[in-house]
Amino acid sequence: MSLPALILLATAAASSPQLATRAEVAAQRAAIEQRFAREEAECQQRFSVAACLEALDQRRRQALAPLTRHEHELAAQERRQRAAAQTQRVRDRELAAAQEQGQRHQRSVAAPPPSVPAERASQAPRARSPAEAEKARRRAADQAEAEAAKRRERAQERAQRQQQRMAEHEAKQKNRSKPLAAPLPLPGASAASKPN
Repeated sequence: MSLPALILLATAAASSPQLATRAEVAAQRAAIEQRFAREEAECQQRFSVAACLEALDQRRRQALAPLTRHEHELAAQERRQRAAAQTQRVRDRELAAAQEQGQRHQRSVAAPPPSVPAERASQAPRARSPAEAEKARRRAADQAEAEAAKRRERAQERAQRQQQRMAEHEAKQKNRSKPLAAPLPLPGASAASKPN
């Protein structure tokens, strides 16, 4: 199939009132790309490759432009369909929720509220007396003090372990078989020791 025929086919497909499917557009794109790949191979054989490739690229863009527009139209149509379907799902859910809410309302109006048994009423929480409140406060203070003592004890244990690790490290450093290296001379000292 010649290049002008492919361009006309792509233009006709893009301008037709009934949109082609993605598969048809992909097939047309593949045919155009295949044709231009052959022409590019021919351009590589010529002396002025750059000019040939530039012209080929321009023709390729022109041939693919209607297909690209058509693909964009298909994508927009698919987005509109998905949006409409989503809107319909939301409406259906809202309708179902409204119906369920209405049914619940009808049930609550029809049934009288359950009465509270006398046993539960007697078990209602009562106000604390000042003596009970003072006992609870002392208990909370004692518990807080005990927790603070535990935290202090754990902190002391951590500090002791840290000191022990540092002592072990210093002992290892003292027992090294290799002596420490001599310090490097100062940079100014070497220049001062040279005779003028």
